Amino acid sequence: MVEKVDILEQVERITTSKDFQCSARTKSLLKHLVQLELEGRSDELNGTALAMDVFGRGANFDPNNDPVVRTEAAKLRKALHYYYLAEGNSDPVAISIPKGQYRPLFEVNGKNDAPKDSSLSQSKDWPVLGIGTFTGSDTIRAKRFREGFPEELALELARFAHIRVLTGFLDQGTSGHSEKPIASYDYVLDGSVRDDQTSLRLIVQLRRIDDASVLWADRRDINPDATDSFKFQEEIAKQCATKLVDAYGVVATDTASRLAGRTSAENSVYQALLAFHAHLRTSRSGSLKQMMDLAHSATQNDHSNGLAHALVALGYVEEVALGKKRLREVLEPGQTHAEKAVSLEPQNQEALFAAAIYAQLAGDSHRFNRLIDAVIKANPNSALLLVLAGGWFALVSDVKLGAEMVRRALEINPFLPIWTNLTLCLEDVENGDYSTASEKVRRIDAREYAADWLLIAAIHDLAGETELARDALSNFPTKQFSLDEYLGDLPYASSVVDMLRKGIGNLGSVET
Repeated sequence: MVEKVDILEQVERITTSKDFQCSARTKSLLKHLVQLELEGRSDELNGTALAMDVFGRGANFDPNNDPVVRTEAAKLRKALHYYYLAEGNSDPVAISIPKGQYRPLFEVNGKNDAPKDSSLSQSKDWPVLGIGTFTGSDTIRAKRFREGFPEELALELARFAHIRVLTGFLDQGTSGHSEKPIASYDYVLDGSVRDDQTSLRLIVQLRRIDDASVLWADRRDINPDATDSFKFQEEIAKQCATKLVDAYGVVATDTASRLAGRTSAENSVYQALLAFHAHLRTSRSGSLKQMMDLAHSATQNDHSNGLAHALVALGYVEEVALGKKRLREVLEPGQTHAEKAVSLEPQNQEALFAAAIYAQLAGDSHRFNRLIDAVIKANPNSALLLVLAGGWFALVSDVKLGAEMVRRALEINPFLPIWTNLTLCLEDVENGDYSTASEKVRRIDAREYAADWLLIAAIHDLAGETELARDALSNFPTKQFSLDEYLGDLPYASSVVDMLRKGIGNLGSVET
């Protein structure tokens, strides 16, 4: 049995920890749940009472129309889970909110006596990256840089929602002790700053904890007298963050190989996300099936995970794009998953992007534009989401702006899939430069998207490359639907539709 005083001390420990990452009202919910349970008022721990007592709702509160309590409870469960992975790993008391109820559970933390293991084996969620101490010269300018740069790294890495970034510990070996258990991390990012009196040399390295292997390293020389130190730190931090934790970064690649042997019963939303990224490399039917199987499994394992619902919603759009299903078959379930995703995780990029796509499919261009803007603001360094948003923007609204977004994404991460250049070809077409566009699409390893092959065929035909156009058009899945049916499913801008009809109008291989 856990004593009341120990429980209250644990609540204070949790809510004041920087590893308990949630909003003030989520913390208030935790305190309220614990207080009522300790006072023997557990009968008041129901959705309606909590909505009025904690979230200020009125007597007319309807939980069917306002999921505030369920949403905040889901966030609270997740925040507690993350806390006990990190700083709370060795706390004496474990507090949890079992799914399906709002009554807190108080237990002696059994992890105190459990052998330490990497967090990937403890959790099916995100990999955990710790930012360690930067060593080096003790000159004033070197100390300023090595103290400030880790903070910039933490800021930029934290923009990526699919990794846990923890700070405030000293790695073993820097001073002989560790402020946080290093075993609770999967990776550590640290380095050094040395001063040779003329310039500073920054070295950054990423190590895997379980075998201490260096997975990535970079070196930069800085002239502090000719460089805006703050701006330089920010730019290097952005570049490091993208290389490490973007869709095809070092951490995702390494984690994918480590999770490859898991059984289907262990499927997590992070595996589904990795499968989504793998699918987007080539967008084939087989990769889509694998991703959808994992995404559906993830929603079943954790129904309150917004990202899992977003992946299912995006998978339905992929099924339409690949010619596997008609829009009318997936629009309603896809919208349901997309709206649930954004209500559960309103800052999640994939959730925002899914909601934006379904807004456009439903004809709400204003909401589409607003949500796409939110996608970019959520993390302007996420190159894959930026290039996806740019591609959609070019097709449904503004080719030039969409192409600008794609170029920015390619500057951030030049290793994005080659098909992303198709958006840039649309800009050439809009400018009337068909031959340049035709030359570019010859070098594109096209996906199985019906739309991609229509665009490629139209571009070749407009450039006078009739045989290439016919070859591309032969990949259009005419057995599933006609051209009119396919174009009717997708909310392309009238200029794009006109270009497609003009470009393939003389080929005669597709029913119109």
